[in-house]
Amino acid sequence: MSAQTANLDEQNIAFWNELCGSNQARVLGIADASPASLKKFDDWFLSFYPYLFLHIPFEELKGKDVLEVGLGYGTIAQRLAESGARYTGLDIASGPVEMANFRIRQAGLEGQAVQGSVLKAPFPDESFDMIVTIGCLHHTGNLQRALDECYRLLRPDGKLMVMLYYAYSYRRWEQARSETLRYWFRERFGYVGPVKPLSDAEKWDYDHNEKGQAAPHTDFVSVRSLRKMTSKFSSFSYRRENINTEPPFQKWSSRRELLKTKYPGIVGLEIYATLTK
Repeated sequence: MSAQTANLDEQNIAFWNELCGSNQARVLGIADASPASLKKFDDWFLSFYPYLFLHIPFEELKGKDVLEVGLGYGTIAQRLAESGARYTGLDIASGPVEMANFRIRQAGLEGQAVQGSVLKAPFPDESFDMIVTIGCLHHTGNLQRALDECYRLLRPDGKLMVMLYYAYSYRRWEQARSETLRYWFRERFGYVGPVKPLSDAEKWDYDHNEKGQAAPHTDFVSVRSLRKMTSKFSSFSYRRENINTEPPFQKWSSRRELLKTKYPGIVGLEIYATLTK
């Protein structure tokens, strides 16, 4: 492992030890991890991201070995365990691991989360039938290696469900137009890979902690590059999701109504891709 990678891992451990979703939990008035408080958070989370049920096949996972990479507040971890999957969680920071394990124990479910990096995942080849990773791999600093590790960990016909930030979203065109245009031209001349934002201000709207600090590393990727980066997989399908009432959509009265329009599918903030090994 290079010194640069090790340094980023240390930064990520420190940053992501604060559970992703903590800012919203404070807004909701959640101050503990009781079943009622966690349900309150989960109800908000699943209503804010209603399309998750289109991409994670909870009803098909009973009896299957499922790995979640990047655990956040543990909403998906608990849902996966409740589905009857043989659940394993992986996160670079201890805070999310502790929350996922606490949730599983409190709910009387089976499964375990462990601390480690997806860039060197602590599992043998072909360990899982499915991997679910939402909003994680673009923070690792090596998106290609993270995707390759997911491929290694999947059994034949296993599926990867990954969410990554979209390089050509409306927000990228609004906040980093020149940078986005350069990326577009680079791709047309053969570049394959993500683009890294040039400033913390560009990253802040996606992820920031209680101190107001942006995530240490964030990548954005196009569908074109993602498809090529995952060419070892036998199938690739995707859908763009997520949008907010911000420029150029600030005139919409609600995000809920905006989600029903065509715009998320064209310039949404995120790519949800499902790949089969």
